Amino acid sequence: MTLYIHIPFCISKCAYCDFFSKPFSSVKDSYVDALCKELDFRFKHKEGPRTVYIGGGTPSLLSENQLKKIISHIPLCNVKEFTIEVNPDDVNEKLLTMYAENGITRISCGIQSLNDKSLEVCNRRAGRAEVLSALKCFKENWKGDLSFDLISGLPYEIEETFIEGLKIISESGADHISLYALTIEEETPLGKMIDKGIISYDYEKADSMWLLGRDFLEKNGFSQYEVSNFCRNEKVSFHNMAYWEHESYIGCGSGGTGTIYREDGSAFRWTNSSDLKSYTDFWNSLSLEGNLDDAMNKIPQETEELDKETEIFEFFMMGLRTIKGVSRKRFETLFNKLLPENFVLQMKKWKEQGLSEIHSTDDDEIYTLGKKGICFLNRFLTELEL
Repeated sequence: MTLYIHIPFCISKCAYCDFFSKPFSSVKDSYVDALCKELDFRFKHKEGPRTVYIGGGTPSLLSENQLKKIISHIPLCNVKEFTIEVNPDDVNEKLLTMYAENGITRISCGIQSLNDKSLEVCNRRAGRAEVLSALKCFKENWKGDLSFDLISGLPYEIEETFIEGLKIISESGADHISLYALTIEEETPLGKMIDKGIISYDYEKADSMWLLGRDFLEKNGFSQYEVSNFCRNEKVSFHNMAYWEHESYIGCGSGGTGTIYREDGSAFRWTNSSDLKSYTDFWNSLSLEGNLDDAMNKIPQETEELDKETEIFEFFMMGLRTIKGVSRKRFETLFNKLLPENFVLQMKKWKEQGLSEIHSTDDDEIYTLGKKGICFLNRFLTELEL
């Protein structure tokens, strides 16, 4: 079981972002109070999470007292990895010291680019100077694990500036780099500017830039272990691996999503309301005394029952994102049935094309798309008939 906590506040919203966030310069105490109530409710009679990830939004807007309060409501006895996301321009020695003193073991910092023109058109708060200052501060003051997010194919990014940024980041002491290809969402400010021709955009060049970035990282000590994720010294994100390996997760906070997988292969999924008032009013008015069964039906959230067939498809969709692939033995344990024959046949067909690998052990078979086939994951899933 893992825990994700959503802090949906941003001083400003990036032009490409379609994630749920609200424009605030600070995190409201009433929201933190509601979040703590939800944590108490979700973990009542449950063992503590194996990993914790505080994301957003901008979690680095949390004050020390707010962070301490949230942490005090998390059962920490089983936690092996505790991650928080930060913005580069929030990074300073005091913040990093505070994180270390409060049990944070891993920082994920969204850098995206070191090209000022690209950062400006995307409405990023931190420019190149702020990013370089943050990198210096990390090197001098942070002893835990460190991950950076980068985006390939941003407007005005060219190969020279992209590779220069990757070089600086790869030499900064990072254990982990998430390299995402820019996704143009039509309803975002960036999507609208591209659609209206205000900004010209070359989709093919963007794709080739991601491949260039992947090759650079692998030549410089980073191993690809998932479609968009690379690490040194096996410093994978254990939290994200839980999603890809079909483990239950609890999502707390406005807009947070959680999924509980059942022994029969089905699942229950919820997504908390993105209406901040509804979220805070409900949790702050809820009494946690006595029987709370009725409260589940009143939570401002959308719920979904996922049948076994849906979860089998998700198992392949998520597991094949990773270089390690999926295990026959784990599939049969989770779903109490044999691996689908159509899946095996398709993997063998792709193997003949050099796009998949099948590895056998004494008691298991591992199916992976490998470094080449993983680039065509969507095509594999489209062709897959279960």
